[in-house]
Amino acid sequence: MVNILTNRDIIEAYLREELKVVNRSLPLKRKLLAELLREEYPHVITRDGGIHMFRKSELKLAYELLGDELAGKLYLPIILEVRTDLKETTLVVKDEVAAKLIARVLGLSKYELPLYLYPVHLQELRKKIETLIQYAFTLEGITP
Repeated sequence: MVNILTNRDIIEAYLREELKVVNRSLPLKRKLLAELLREEYPHVITRDGGIHMFRKSELKLAYELLGDELAGKLYLPIILEVRTDLKETTLVVKDEVAAKLIARVLGLSKYELPLYLYPVHLQELRKKIETLIQYAFTLEGITP
């Protein structure tokens, strides 16, 4: 049987490999907020072998905004998926607990899942919970 790859297949395979390089600073494994609060030096190991450190003050803020129950359900860092197929750069949060935290940080009384964020939101998130978020580039929105 002959395996015929289309141009689209080749492009998607290439993009997948490129995205591995772009996303190498993402964590190998995320940790729960409750777990990170117990660590002397809260951190996760990244795909490239580096260390992503969390500010304790930001972890404490997240705990204050979510409470004990949700602190045991929030995995950090929060992954913000970058979408470039829309009119302006848009970030997407699909995790329910992460979206709840972000909505509270931003003072949003109403929101839906997935939560869409725009540059103005990102500026506020960087001020308040910069070390709790990371950006991921995906094929969603890149390929037709």
